[in-house]
Amino acid sequence: MIARFLRRRRAERFARGERGVAMVEMAIMTPFLALLVAGIVEYGTLWRDDLTVTSATRSAARVISNAGNGEGADFEGILSLRAALTSIDGVTVEGMMVYKATAADGEPDASCFLAGNPRSANGQCNYYSAAQIQSLTAGDFSACTGPDASWCPTGRDVAQIGGTDNVGVWVRITRPYFTGILPGDGVTITDFTVMSIEPEQ
Repeated sequence: MIARFLRRRRAERFARGERGVAMVEMAIMTPFLALLVAGIVEYGTLWRDDLTVTSATRSAARVISNAGNGEGADFEGILSLRAALTSIDGVTVEGMMVYKATAADGEPDASCFLAGNPRSANGQCNYYSAAQIQSLTAGDFSACTGPDASWCPTGRDVAQIGGTDNVGVWVRITRPYFTGILPGDGVTITDFTVMSIEPEQ
């Protein structure tokens, strides 16, 4: 009977010691688990937002392609891009470029950039800043005397014979980090899509 009592007391002390060890292990592991979960959430939302930007760029290119050589082609693309990017919280659209895609890889021509910064270039591309994307109206796109003057939509080739122009849409956005665990303020996402302008019959 005494032996059984002593064995039970020893088992209770051992169980209490195990509980203490488990609590210490949990206290050590909890910050790492929280960091792991936060990292998964951050990279998951970044991946989702990157897909959203790709989808928005495609949508804008499709709209401009369908508009052909209509006066408001670029404006319709801007509206499409604006609508598609509203689902990303805190996103800042740095700029959008509509360009004549002639390179094999579809990238904008080098003349559309100056020291790495996008710009409009005559006969090649129309660049729209963040402020323009938010404030431009349909009335700003008239007879190619406004922000679309560098590569005028009405001068784009839509003839089925000989082939149509390829129109590209290039977008750069800045997105703040969702969880704040990564260094820096956020990430820059750049994407572009090229489509052939729909030919006229």
